Amino acid sequence: MDDRPVIAVPMGDPAGVGPEIVIKAMMNEEVTSKARCLAVGDEWILRRALGFPNMPQVKIRTVTDPEEGDYRQGILNVIDLHNLAPEEYEMGKVSGKCGQAAYEYIERAIRLAVDKKAGAVSTAPINKESLRAAGIPYIGHTEIFGALTGTADPLTIFEVRNMRVFFLTRHMSLRNACDAITKERIVDYVIRSQKVLRQLGVEDGVM
Repeated sequence: MDDRPVIAVPMGDPAGVGPEIVIKAMMNEEVTSKARCLAVGDEWILRRALGFPNMPQVKIRTVTDPEEGDYRQGILNVIDLHNLAPEEYEMGKVSGKCGQAAYEYIERAIRLAVDKKAGAVSTAPINKESLRAAGIPYIGHTEIFGALTGTADPLTIFEVRNMRVFFLTRHMSLRNACDAITKERIVDYVIRSQKVLRQLGVEDGVM
């Protein structure tokens, strides 16, 4: 029995660096030794990204459910949403169609996690201008996750070299950020952040 967790990976904005990053990350041996990663996106765009320089040797396998995947090294499993046709796409360009596609990749990945078919979601870069061009009412990943999981005030944490940073404010002007920093909000975030760290196995700052 394979006890590695399933990680759903939406491939980000199809006109950006997301597809390339997803392929390289999912084919990293350290990653595949610990998780069964499943891309969510457009299969033909991932195949196109394989033609970029310095890409790994990959066999792409399309599936409709995580349990159909073959998670051996060198095989990239993808749920193909068929969101974009080649004529609707131009590399490096802001596009409402790409913004809509990127949102739908994230939406499907979150649904896999909510339905307990995936243990977590790991995201790739999106383009906020493309999201806006698509009429998506969320500015970024955090807001999308909050809305689609019914989380009123989601936490964001960055971890770099064992340093963990929680965001008290996000995506607002400096004036609004200053107004949002209140004693009550700081106390609430400290309590919630400590709870999250314990869930991640961190006690007294040590994991």
